[in-house]
Amino acid sequence: MRALITASISDEVLKELKKKMDVTYESWRDTGNIYFDVKEMVEKLKGYDIFITAADDLKKAELFEQTSLKLIVSCRGDPFNIDLDAATKNNIPVIYTPLRNVVAVAELTVGLIVSIARNLIKLDRFLHSDEFEVIDFEDWIKCYNRFMGNELLNKNIGIIGFGQIGRQVADRLKPFGVKFLIYDPFVSNEIIEKYGRKTDIDSLMKESDFITIHAVATDENDNLINEERIAMMKSSAFLINLAKGSLVDYEKLYDALKSNKIAGAALDVFPLEPIDEDNEFLELENVIVMPHIGGNTVEVINRQSNMLLKDITIWLDKGIPSHILNPEVFEEFKDENKFLDQPIKKLKKEIVSTCKRLLNDGHVIGSAGNVSIRVKSGDDEFVLITPSNVNYEEMEPDDILIINLEGKVVEGERNPSVEKHLHLGIYKEREDVNAIIHSHGIYSTILSTLKLALPPAMEELVPYLGGEVLCAEYGEAGSEELAENVKKSLEERNAVILANHGSLCCGSHLGGAYTVLQYLERGSKIYYLAKLIKEPYLLPEDVIDYEMDIFDIFKESKKI
Repeated sequence: MRALITASISDEVLKELKKKMDVTYESWRDTGNIYFDVKEMVEKLKGYDIFITAADDLKKAELFEQTSLKLIVSCRGDPFNIDLDAATKNNIPVIYTPLRNVVAVAELTVGLIVSIARNLIKLDRFLHSDEFEVIDFEDWIKCYNRFMGNELLNKNIGIIGFGQIGRQVADRLKPFGVKFLIYDPFVSNEIIEKYGRKTDIDSLMKESDFITIHAVATDENDNLINEERIAMMKSSAFLINLAKGSLVDYEKLYDALKSNKIAGAALDVFPLEPIDEDNEFLELENVIVMPHIGGNTVEVINRQSNMLLKDITIWLDKGIPSHILNPEVFEEFKDENKFLDQPIKKLKKEIVSTCKRLLNDGHVIGSAGNVSIRVKSGDDEFVLITPSNVNYEEMEPDDILIINLEGKVVEGERNPSVEKHLHLGIYKEREDVNAIIHSHGIYSTILSTLKLALPPAMEELVPYLGGEVLCAEYGEAGSEELAENVKKSLEERNAVILANHGSLCCGSHLGGAYTVLQYLERGSKIYYLAKLIKEPYLLPEDVIDYEMDIFDIFKESKKI
């Protein structure tokens, strides 16, 4: 087994890997190389089985078709640089390293807020400049008065995105006596109220003294902090962005900073990276500019190294890695008839991996949604289901519960998902269903708030979804009323939209249910955007009938 490593890993882990395989270690930090060209990368990867990467561009499908890779490891918490669908299509497992930099980013955020409040960066720049000169006491007094700071006590800290990093920031700022305004529509009131006040984003922009961004970047929240919202900020307020450059309209932010309409900013991420000496923000005295160093610590490298070593070892031993993004590439997850031969531990890992993939793909945030697998053993059946109110970033296999078809907990310490009635009702009604995913994808949720069905407007959707996807009548979350409404609208299809509450997708195995989810979200997006222009045309009846025949074949073969 041969491995190429372009990511940075610790010396200890490198030694351990060399005991297990033939390793070529060319860290990008040492070589200065990040691969973007497909041909160059294909040539580089010849003869390698494992690729451990951090920043190389693996977004071209042909890369996966022209190499002999058996495993990809991404030293990232958000492996957006990898075409996961192409990797899955070519049966290549993709491991990643979630939460490796949470502490580092949170600590840097707090350090920046303190530095900004006390004018430390401006003061340091001044003292190191030729402008600093003390000839008499009056010069010292001018300097002293010029850099007067502020305490954090009773200041409003606005946090946009309250996942792991947002919460770690809040935990570290609590002792300063600050007040938190928190915007995250996907985190429960119960969690947020432990820290501060849940609010809408516009109120946060208007009331906060410091605004720090820790949201997950998606196509839907590009320029979340736009010109209008920047204009809402206090003239004394500061903006801190250590999340993603796409979340802020940097052109309008530059204008606001240059004209002193807001007090300042600290920026670690930009729309185009890496930054260079021509970056326009470097000319502004009221901006702290950093070259994406939020996770640049020794501990982050050690953490990701230990995570990947553990998962690679599991993979070499023919097991399922804990941090796998595409568990469906493993044979034991492809055939529901193999359920009885699989240890429960593996099924729990599959559920956790799917939850983390839902989070990574932007279909849920926080602990929203729920996932389950049905296991049959003779005449007995039971269900593995996600717990209630456990953030997917933190979820571990031991958190997954086993319940019977009456909803009683057979094994597990936590409370099962409040939507257990939803899952159990479908399992009782549909013998062909062995896996269910309830999620809050953006476009299916848009249709759900409009109480719109997704009609058969595209050929590719019908074989996977089963024709028109109906919108079930509203029912309170966790209620038997909702479970009954969903069951009625689902019928024999693989998907249903839940009024004001996202969607539910099912399949004969969890990988199949996730595929259904992908088609539902894609179809919902196309249909919604088309409908903004005019009413979309539907497929002819004979085409629908033909595609439904394929749907029946897919169900019988358990492809989905």
